[in-house]
Amino acid sequence: MKRFIPCLTVIIFSLILISCMNAGEDQSESAPALSPITPEVVVHEIVRGPIYKTYTSVGNVAASDVARITPKVSGRIKTIRVEEGDRVDKGELLMLIDPFDYEKALQNTAAIKNQAKVSLERSERDLARMESLYEQKSVSQQTFQDTLSARDLARYEYDRATVSHETARRNLEECSVSAPISGIVTQKGVNVGELTNPGQLAFVIMNMDTVKVEVDLPEEVYSSVHEQREGIITLDAIPEKTFTGTITKIYPTIDPSSRTFRVTITLTNPDLLLRSGMTARSKVMQKTRESALCAPKSSLVQGEQGYIIYTVNTDTVKKTPVKIGIEGDSVFEIIEGVSEGDKVVTKGLAGLRDGMGVKIREQISPSRG
Repeated sequence: MKRFIPCLTVIIFSLILISCMNAGEDQSESAPALSPITPEVVVHEIVRGPIYKTYTSVGNVAASDVARITPKVSGRIKTIRVEEGDRVDKGELLMLIDPFDYEKALQNTAAIKNQAKVSLERSERDLARMESLYEQKSVSQQTFQDTLSARDLARYEYDRATVSHETARRNLEECSVSAPISGIVTQKGVNVGELTNPGQLAFVIMNMDTVKVEVDLPEEVYSSVHEQREGIITLDAIPEKTFTGTITKIYPTIDPSSRTFRVTITLTNPDLLLRSGMTARSKVMQKTRESALCAPKSSLVQGEQGYIIYTVNTDTVKKTPVKIGIEGDSVFEIIEGVSEGDKVVTKGLAGLRDGMGVKIREQISPSRG
């Protein structure tokens, strides 16, 4: 009886185990199979268009022509005709220094000049008469030489009076301070009634019809930057607009400390949107291609043998090695590997394999440049 009980226990345990295994098999057969998820991707279409390589640098907008105006004579300011922000034309009156003292000085020098002229004319007549007498041996050589010296002294006095009169005339003209260039008054440092002196800064005028931006570029691009090449300018103060300028000057030396060289980009400014001192971010063209196959940078994947792109045909991706050319701001030039019109994956690249099925969520035309 005791030997029978253990055998019965083993039989019951075996039946329970077999029952659980059969139940597991039935449950697995009845559970539905999970279908794989098709990845969604965003694709761009390969198009042909212009592409350029640029170098970005930061500079400041400056006026093409600046005039710092200082009076040439001293005196009390009688009139000021302009204020800061006014636009002036070349030759327009800016301010008037009281001319009273200079008018009197001009009258005085005119009288001295006339007196010297009369004296010169009299001495010339005396010399002519003395020459005739000297030829006739009627006067001594000493008397003739004294008359000649008197004539020379009278000529010297007349010349000096003429210079003084001309100086007084110019001083009177300098009482009227005029604009040497056309432009905008950006600074006024004087007021009516003040005493002004030569060398005191009175006005600053800037010609803003044309402006320039000077930027520093690294020496490795020196040979690829040329005059008349375009420069794209963006401004922190006007972020929604871009401006196109031309390289008008390349400085011939390279700074040994920063290893950079300076270029000047000139822009027309008909609407006067660009103002001196604005921060300008320039993109200087280094290499350009007028017609190139353009692929977004986000579509390229660095592989062991170079770059690859995943192209989409209907609903299947293909892993495609490519050869790249010029690097633009947001695109690469594709020299080999894809054709115009091909669709390339730009988003959803993670986990893609050659031949995998995909679903196109969005298709975008790539930007150029």
